[in-house]
Amino acid sequence: MLKENWRSIARIERCFDAAIVVGSFVLAHWLRGLLPLAMDVFPSTFVPSFLFSTKLTFSSRAIAPLKDYVVLLLVSLASHLFSLESQGAYGSMRLRSPWWLLRISVVSSFAAFVSLGTIAFVLKLDPSRAFIFLHCSVASIGLLAQRSVVFRVLRYWRGKGRNFRNLVVCGSGSQAARLIRDVARRPELGIRVRGIASLEKVNVGGAEMAFRAQMLESGFISNDCQVVAGVEALTHFLTEMAVDEVLFADYAGVLKEVEEMVIRCSEQGVRTTLVADLFSFGVTRSELSYFGSMPLIHYQTPPGDRWDLSLKRIIDILVSAVALVLMSPLCVWIAYAIQRDSPGPILFKQKRVGLNGRLFSLYKFRSMYPNAEDLLASLREENEMSGPAFKLTNDPRVTKVGRWIRRHSLDELPQLWNVFRGDMSLVGPRPPLPHEVRLYDRRERRRLSMRPGLTCTWQVSGRSDITDFESWVQLDLEYIDNWSLGRDFSLLARTVPAVLFGSGAR
Repeated sequence: MLKENWRSIARIERCFDAAIVVGSFVLAHWLRGLLPLAMDVFPSTFVPSFLFSTKLTFSSRAIAPLKDYVVLLLVSLASHLFSLESQGAYGSMRLRSPWWLLRISVVSSFAAFVSLGTIAFVLKLDPSRAFIFLHCSVASIGLLAQRSVVFRVLRYWRGKGRNFRNLVVCGSGSQAARLIRDVARRPELGIRVRGIASLEKVNVGGAEMAFRAQMLESGFISNDCQVVAGVEALTHFLTEMAVDEVLFADYAGVLKEVEEMVIRCSEQGVRTTLVADLFSFGVTRSELSYFGSMPLIHYQTPPGDRWDLSLKRIIDILVSAVALVLMSPLCVWIAYAIQRDSPGPILFKQKRVGLNGRLFSLYKFRSMYPNAEDLLASLREENEMSGPAFKLTNDPRVTKVGRWIRRHSLDELPQLWNVFRGDMSLVGPRPPLPHEVRLYDRRERRRLSMRPGLTCTWQVSGRSDITDFESWVQLDLEYIDNWSLGRDFSLLARTVPAVLFGSGAR
């Protein structure tokens, strides 16, 4: 019944969409006809002349009769309807958001705009640019307005108890509880939980009854929600009750029973859905993708493979390239000062551990005497940092110039080359040494799940005052778990005064 109702709504929507496209076409033609009058009333600076370009058998300030645009109307109509269909615009809007409505409206009109431009080029037409722009803009607004009205009417209707989908939730764990709670808090979705099922037991046990009582006490389900246990009992329940969908949650231990139940539901024409987050790992997040026709579930810690990480990499390349050019005079001066201060190479190269354990060569201006690595073993007992990292405030290995460039983090300027190459980022956890990583426990290794950076929370949080490695790790993990581009920009802004005033110097 619900599917038939939605098919009827979809047919009506297709008719409305076609009418909106045709209506916007006519309205745009009429508005374009008024533009020459606007040119006479307003200066040309307000109405650009390029909007009037047309060569359809009449003057440039006029517009061809509507009948001359029939081909473009058919192209626009086909393009709009095809784009809307491909975006799933005629499926159920039950779980959609208002932003989705805006997206499909804008995308469909943009697709029509491109199609019209292509056809005009192929057929060597030169229609009014203003007309095409007005048509696609008005169509986009009309489609959005129409769907917004339907969207709100349907949600209001469901909120009044109409057009409900009856759902059975298989599971009584945290996933099932979260799902039932979210459904109850969004009555506009029109979903009613009619049963709580367990596939583990033949008879109803205390755990399932306690779960139902908890959900009932919280107001998330109604009194008519029943508890069903076992595959056979659930199959009988589907036969006797009007159930539209069965949703499986917390099913890691009953995969065989779930497979059997999915087959039985398909035999009865009942839709089944499996929660993609098969396991609950806390901070680990899951994503669904396809390899060919095979669905894959990925588990990864934040930030994962978000699109804005690509933007972060582009920003790294651009900023590091500009900074290398602008900072080159300062780098030359620092190189000269290092050479005059003590014998040895200007640059210090050291193996560090990068993204997911990749080794790379990190470059710094040399701030220590050439035999600094040999002296490290004798200074281990004076280490001020707990854990595998080494830190010593008055390190005797540091040269006079080295102490000054360290105070203002100028020794790290060559690492802009590491950023440009992709070994590092502008913002991220500091890259550790290989022997330090070998001492990490499992949780501490998650610092390597993000590309290391020139600066991070530790650098701008008074690094000289942090002597506990665990606190350092906690700051890095907190940054990783809550990463965003805005957070990166904020840390970069806070790094500038820290560098200028040498706060938290090593």
